[in-house]
Amino acid sequence: MKCKRISDPLQNSERPLKTKNRSKEIDQNLWEGDGIYKTIWDNSLAGIYVVQNGKFRALNPIALSYTGYTQKELIGRKADYLIFPEDKKQVKINARAMLTGKRSSPYEFRIVTKKEEVRWVMETTASTFFEGKPAILGNSMDITERKLFEKRLQESENLYRVIFENTGTAALIVENDMTISLINSEFEKLTGYRIKDWEGKKKWTEYVVKEDLPRMKRYHRRRRVDPNSAPRNYEYRVIDSQGRIKNVFNTIAMIPGTKKSISSLTDITAWKETEKRLRLREEELENKSRNLRELNTALRVLLKQREDDRQELEEKVISNVKEFVLPYVEKIKNNKMTPGDSVYVDIMESNLREIISPFSRKLASKYKELTPKEIQIANFIKEGKTSKEMADILNVSKSAIDIHRYRLRNKLGLNNQKVNLRSHLITNL
Repeated sequence: MKCKRISDPLQNSERPLKTKNRSKEIDQNLWEGDGIYKTIWDNSLAGIYVVQNGKFRALNPIALSYTGYTQKELIGRKADYLIFPEDKKQVKINARAMLTGKRSSPYEFRIVTKKEEVRWVMETTASTFFEGKPAILGNSMDITERKLFEKRLQESENLYRVIFENTGTAALIVENDMTISLINSEFEKLTGYRIKDWEGKKKWTEYVVKEDLPRMKRYHRRRRVDPNSAPRNYEYRVIDSQGRIKNVFNTIAMIPGTKKSISSLTDITAWKETEKRLRLREEELENKSRNLRELNTALRVLLKQREDDRQELEEKVISNVKEFVLPYVEKIKNNKMTPGDSVYVDIMESNLREIISPFSRKLASKYKELTPKEIQIANFIKEGKTSKEMADILNVSKSAIDIHRYRLRNKLGLNNQKVNLRSHLITNL
């Protein structure tokens, strides 16, 4: 990462000290009589440097490696020359606190390398002596890669947190021991429970309806042995903060490489209520249909009985007419009568026979638009009577009979057809 510096710190610092054989002098002061110190200095994994009167007096190879400068370029420069401008004030505060014993932990800050790259270092400081005078011994490590990793990790965590928060459903992360380690705001809306009261404090078993717990616990254990041994989708019931029971649809999966699972809940309470109402409605309709079927059966029985009663009545009427009426009509006809009386007797006999005639009943049933007079004339035609004979029997003019014949043909659909009316009546009725 490049960092463009606004001003050149070299303009405000002293020039490097031009001391003859500087490296040899450092060696003699620091490690005279004991080569182990030189070994540590040259091979330490941390950067080591000596600061005296606010200026660098010595730096080991590691310290030089992450600055990009040579020892000659840094010796004699102010120690804060490398520090990122915005971090200088806090570095001085932290260093002073560590030197006075008020701070014991390392502190972090940024430096600007020779190539004007910004790098992160972690530093500790301690009081020492150099060439017999008080000095500061600094130890530092380049933590740029770690900081970059932390930054990427934080960005990743932020990304997943945004996704987790905005997934559109209530979501929670569950630990191996069933503790809820993370929940989103949709979970708050669904259950009414506050995030701060649940995260890392309570288990999911505390909000599940008791009857559903054995099945849920069984899934939880099996899933951590083999993720495929427990269903990913199923329904269960939760109890919200107001004590209300809600139905939820759960989608759950294990987080790879962990014993944690992530669960997504959708509130299906309204859908379940609708389903329940539909089921009750279906049962109600089924009951009504059953009642209707029973009613239809009863009506069919009733109609059958009515038909049987009607048929029985007709048979009785016909039987009575044949047995008690027609014989006396025949006797009257055999007696001497005036021509006028004979006509009336014939009319009476004809009407009686028409009443008991199956033909008349069938004709009236098939052609409901026919009038009683038309049915009577159709019966006469079927018996072979002429228009004049029918006119004499009914005491009407022949033209009146012809009009009835015309209307009868029209209602039977025989107009404009060369079909004999009597033959049609005999054949079709």
